[in-house]
Amino acid sequence: MRDLRETKQKTATATALAPTTDCNVAMGNMKSLETPMGMLLQIELLVIFTAFLLLFLVIFGSWRRRCNNDKFRLVVFTAYTLSTYVLTYALGLMHDAPRLNELYPIWAMFLMIAFGSADSISAYSLEDNEQWKSYNWQIIIKWIWVALLVELYFRHRSSSVVAVTDSLFFVLALKSNERAQAMMAASQHSLERNTKVVADYMSVEDESGGVSRGEVDPVCMTGYTFLVRGEEERPRRVSFFVLAKRFIKRRLGTEEATPALDNRMTLDKDDLITVEKVWECEGRLLRSSGGGDPHNKLKDICLSFALFKHLRLTYAGYSLPQEAHEKTWNLIRHGLLSQDDGYKRAFQVVEVELTFFFDFFYTKYGVIFQPGMLYNKLLEFATVVIGIWATTSLLKHHKRPYNDRQLATLPNGLSVDVLVTSVTIILFIVVELVQYFFMGFSEWAKVIWICQYVQNKSWQENMWIERMIRLVCGVRLLKPWERKLRQHSFLESYLYNPSWLLNNAFMATYIDQTRDGQRQSTPIQLPEEVKQAVFHAPKSNYGTKLENGQASLRVNNEFQKLLWACRLETQTQVIMVWHIATSFCEHQLSLGRSDSPATRRSFLAATSLSKYLAYLVAFAPRLLPDHPYAAEYVFDQAVIEARAFFQKCKRMEDRIKKMEENSSGLSARGETVINRGVRLGKQLANDIYLKDTTWRILADFWVEMVLYVAPSDNARAHAEHLTRGGEFVTHLWALLSHAGIERAPPTKPRHALARSNSL
Repeated sequence: MRDLRETKQKTATATALAPTTDCNVAMGNMKSLETPMGMLLQIELLVIFTAFLLLFLVIFGSWRRRCNNDKFRLVVFTAYTLSTYVLTYALGLMHDAPRLNELYPIWAMFLMIAFGSADSISAYSLEDNEQWKSYNWQIIIKWIWVALLVELYFRHRSSSVVAVTDSLFFVLALKSNERAQAMMAASQHSLERNTKVVADYMSVEDESGGVSRGEVDPVCMTGYTFLVRGEEERPRRVSFFVLAKRFIKRRLGTEEATPALDNRMTLDKDDLITVEKVWECEGRLLRSSGGGDPHNKLKDICLSFALFKHLRLTYAGYSLPQEAHEKTWNLIRHGLLSQDDGYKRAFQVVEVELTFFFDFFYTKYGVIFQPGMLYNKLLEFATVVIGIWATTSLLKHHKRPYNDRQLATLPNGLSVDVLVTSVTIILFIVVELVQYFFMGFSEWAKVIWICQYVQNKSWQENMWIERMIRLVCGVRLLKPWERKLRQHSFLESYLYNPSWLLNNAFMATYIDQTRDGQRQSTPIQLPEEVKQAVFHAPKSNYGTKLENGQASLRVNNEFQKLLWACRLETQTQVIMVWHIATSFCEHQLSLGRSDSPATRRSFLAATSLSKYLAYLVAFAPRLLPDHPYAAEYVFDQAVIEARAFFQKCKRMEDRIKKMEENSSGLSARGETVINRGVRLGKQLANDIYLKDTTWRILADFWVEMVLYVAPSDNARAHAEHLTRGGEFVTHLWALLSHAGIERAPPTKPRHALARSNSL
């Protein structure tokens, strides 16, 4: 019995001491996360999780303009949103932790840095930019919370901890300021204020008549004084001198009111880099001959940046002078599109321009590359190096109390605190290197290098600098957008019923609802034939007033016969009727081996653009001329009409046969969208005897229609769609906005709904 009692006592003693000797046993016996060990575990996991969260946002933050996947956008949104709540919760746990840990202030600093560190995503949406004041107050509150946390551990900190926290706090201040400035600059109010100087410059430049129309050359860019760089330095420089001058005059009592000419801001032309100066640069790097830049690839980056500034004016509500629109229109027709393959150059210029447009609203690059801010990045990099070095030195001598060391030590003797801090440092180093890599090869950096090259004569004589700039400009890390045409086939999708689990009155308050028939077809790569046809159409067939397909009918001598299909109540109805007719012809007049290449090109352009505009009706009505709700209503009604018309037709062949057998009256009034589409399809398939003529008519119509819907006063909608992989119609919107091309008022019934200005 005595031996049995001794055995039980030894067993009980071993069980009681197990948590202090075996970390795994301690974890298993931990009953609640409210224990000191549980709180420590939560804090360590949150620190590691936040580090990986930051790495994900840095790498994939700007991928939204290259990807239209809903699941991917949801993941990015979740990571972007979680960073705020994880930070707040972790700081609260550190403040309430019963055991003191000298690494808590360091972890808090890393968490705070992660909150504003991702250069590739400063804002998830345009609404975030408008809430920049709220972000600033959140940062201030969290700073106070971190300061209280540091003060709580002040008595227990060593000199190395002081060095680490001070250096990390400086990095935190720089990164938070960058994000706050980026969000503020992209807000509507700041954009209107900051772009006024460009608007005034353009109006003064065109009214002064510095270059006559005969001297404007869109090939060598003579007379194109579009701003590339230089006006960014004005507010800082002018504000300092103006304040000093006013102070002196106020003290001397000689201050007088000196109103500016027409209340316009002025710029010193000698300090500006314009498109004309870039093309006139005599350096070997930018020279059109002698192996420099014969295809204008480097100079076009600056052209894209200048056009991006014009696009910002459009977004801010400023209108360019007519002279500027005429110059740009000549640039497009006689410059970018002067060659047979000029559409490739024009398309690339617009692609890079929209890259700047996206980065300005959703990343930090617009602020990072402001004059003087690059020095802050170098200072930030130096401080990061110091902070990491100090943290590494601290970890070498880090010792925890005996009880805590036993609880937070791995079986191999390695401290969990040291492991967590080391992993965080490694991830932070990776994040910083990735961000500097992306920043160094960004389009913004390329513009800076080229402008510095144009401005400094010494650079134009340095072969090594030229090689470096050519290397940087020659690297294109990722494609600027998805480069796909999204598709929607109405006759194949009208029977689609979304799941009621996610699409009901309750879920409507949380997620966007999918409507009946709203099913997207597989996107296709943007065909070269479509780009060529669309970009060359304004140059060859149309003027500065676009029509909704009527001009193409006149060109093909089918105006009177098919005009009725262009004069419906809304443009959405026109698109749907012609889309149904095109789908009918796609099955009735399918391609064969004997068809010519021209017919194949017309077939591809007509079918792909037809399904793309049908996609805009179903999924992006804000990009169309009609009021968005009017477009949604027409689509919903068409779905109801199609289900009543086709009834039990399950196969596509049965639906086409049903359309062939349908006999509708000749009057377009009172007909449904389906009946009108059937009647138009029969006219195109039966009344026009040559198949290649039919497809040429349809291709020309859809090319004109996509150009017709492109000019839009809803710049905000286009900016929002840049975060969803981009849209082909957005590229056309940017191009036509610069040229001042507008829609001609369509002939339509008096009570048709039209879009009102949204900005």
